[in-house]
Amino acid sequence: MLMNSSKLLFMSSMCMGIIMSISSNNWIMMWCGLEISLVSIIPQMINKYIKSSESMMKYFIVQSISSSMLMLGLMIMIMKGDYNYDYMLTSALLIKTGVSPFHNWVLTVLEGIEPFMMLILLTINKMAPLTLLSYLTSNYTLVAMMTILTGAIMGINQSSMKKIIGYSSIFNMGFMLTAMKKSMMWILYLTIYSLLMLYVIMYMNKQKISFINQMTFSELITNKISLWMNMLSMGGMPPLIGFSIKFMIITQMIKLKMMTLMSIMIMSSLLVMFFYLRMTFVSLMTKSTIQKSKLTKLNKLSSWMLIINLMTMPTLMLSKTMV
Repeated sequence: MLMNSSKLLFMSSMCMGIIMSISSNNWIMMWCGLEISLVSIIPQMINKYIKSSESMMKYFIVQSISSSMLMLGLMIMIMKGDYNYDYMLTSALLIKTGVSPFHNWVLTVLEGIEPFMMLILLTINKMAPLTLLSYLTSNYTLVAMMTILTGAIMGINQSSMKKIIGYSSIFNMGFMLTAMKKSMMWILYLTIYSLLMLYVIMYMNKQKISFINQMTFSELITNKISLWMNMLSMGGMPPLIGFSIKFMIITQMIKLKMMTLMSIMIMSSLLVMFFYLRMTFVSLMTKSTIQKSKLTKLNKLSSWMLIINLMTMPTLMLSKTMV
């Protein structure tokens, strides 16, 4: 994504809106921050893809509906009506985050936007609604269970990289919802997931990958291994960092004696591991045409991702302080 003055302005105002929503102690100001973020992100979706206009319109309609529901809930709360406004606020924020059963808009929007915008929509843009959800007293167990199952089952049969990443994001949102009420682990989870997602999307953008069968690119074997480890980490393979963030949430579920949810999380993680292994198999098992003298060379990004993926123990130690 080329960064010109207009996009830099929109990016700055989007970040300002997110910070306003997170740091404010007033619901109206939080709503204003979400709207600033919305009007700033829509112009950034303009690109050369045929479906970009469709994606912008769908995103605008869905976010407008959720914003209207949020404002209605706030009005009921201010007027102290008899209606339980908590459900209205929760539903509006769940639509904004794109969790099940409000997840269909995420997949259709991703099809028409650039990889860089995918990263923003699936990581940075989720910070404000997730923070607001953590302020509410609702129980997200059922929603988290549906979200985890939807992301794991629906992602198995996909060949489009954007849809696979979309369903993976939905799956990981379920893990964040489970960790939300009892601790601040979801912040660490979102941070690590964003770093892993950054590497995958940068590779997609560099190699112009849209489908799994296009991952047979000729690349240094060491960089392929770095990508492979990153994919396994996103799937939750021990002892990588992606496993550590899932492990700390599953441990929390055991402490709370939520065995049904814990079992669903473990079984769903195996399904997610399957479609990540399928992606890595195509890229790693193809013949590399690089000379043997160059096989040990790593670019800086791959080196950093290898280091991050092996930081399992420090992450687990940090998670102990966030319980």
